Amino acid sequence: MTTTTSTTTPVVPYSSPVASGTVLTQTWGLLVDSYRELHHKKLFWITLILSLLVVLAFAFVGINETGVTIFTWEIPGVWNTNFIPKDSFYKFLFVSLAIPFWLGIAASALALISVAGIFPDMLTGGSIDLYLAKPISRLRLFLTKYFCGLLFVGLQVLVFCTASFFVMGVRGSTWEPGVFLAVPIVTLFFSYLFCICVLLGVATRSTLVAILLTVLAWFGLWMFNTADGALLAFKAAAQQDVAAKQKLVDFNEGVIKTSTGNTSQFEFQRDRQKERLVEAQETARKLAFWHTLIVRVKTPLPKTSETLELLNRWLVKPDPFFAAEQEQHSRRETRRAQRRATTASATSAPVPPQPPDGLDTYMDRPETQRQIREEITGRSVAWVVGTSLGFEAVVLGLAAWVFCRRDY
Repeated sequence: MTTTTSTTTPVVPYSSPVASGTVLTQTWGLLVDSYRELHHKKLFWITLILSLLVVLAFAFVGINETGVTIFTWEIPGVWNTNFIPKDSFYKFLFVSLAIPFWLGIAASALALISVAGIFPDMLTGGSIDLYLAKPISRLRLFLTKYFCGLLFVGLQVLVFCTASFFVMGVRGSTWEPGVFLAVPIVTLFFSYLFCICVLLGVATRSTLVAILLTVLAWFGLWMFNTADGALLAFKAAAQQDVAAKQKLVDFNEGVIKTSTGNTSQFEFQRDRQKERLVEAQETARKLAFWHTLIVRVKTPLPKTSETLELLNRWLVKPDPFFAAEQEQHSRRETRRAQRRATTASATSAPVPPQPPDGLDTYMDRPETQRQIREEITGRSVAWVVGTSLGFEAVVLGLAAWVFCRRDY
């Protein structure tokens, strides 16, 4: 009788990626693979070249004792080194022109087109099957792809900030490391739009639809920010108008009390200005109501403009610019006073102060601009960034839920 000896192969326990320590390796591999896909797109290089051209144009703008210079042209005015130091001028150009108009609009639009196809292309191109065949969770795959899109934008901003740093150092004699704050701030700004694009891309699996609807949402956010800024400006102008009309009432009251002659004309002016004062107060109240309403509606939404405005708040000191604007305003007031001089010389009666006509004439007044800036900077970083990140967390969480639950 033959005895058969069975040989049993020992079963090796399966080692999960977490236990074997390959989570970071897998995640890094996914990140590198995703970034290579974006890196090979032409828009990456187009955006990079355009950024360097913007910085080059930035380098040809200067300021001297008489005004602003562009290439070989000189624009005389109150914006000169007598009021605004070179370092403040270049910081202003960086945070008020380069950041919001180039990085905040043009470069962000190009970046959105570049990264919008990350999820739709993966879902419709069949590569999702290859990814899901690996021992990796869908949530980790989703977050890695999302982070790669933000990394793509962050690199573009870093290149722009590095070039701007050297331009400001050479042209403005200020080596300001604070310009690199633009990297996390602009990337954060872009993430507000990217999370919307990701949700739409996962839900529709269409890059074109995701881009178009994201641009539409971006336009809606811009409309809210524009309404907020316009109402804030008109509210500040209305408050300045109330103060100016109150001065007229007080002026006529003072003349009536101190005059020993006929004061009927001043009494008439006082009563008329009181009526106008009541109207101005009502206008200011209505504008304050609507502005408060817009701010409350904006609270749960991403604060795109306010997020970019943080750079202006942290890098640029407003006093030199207010001094230049005050000088320009004083020159305008001097010309107005000279035009009224011939009328005033015909009589010895006191001449009341003349407020501007219309709220729009208050917009450029230094005290109005200062009031607007104080209210904007009074909005806490927690409100600006915290509520925006809350919106992003909700939208991104919904996109991740759809990505993880859908059957591919």
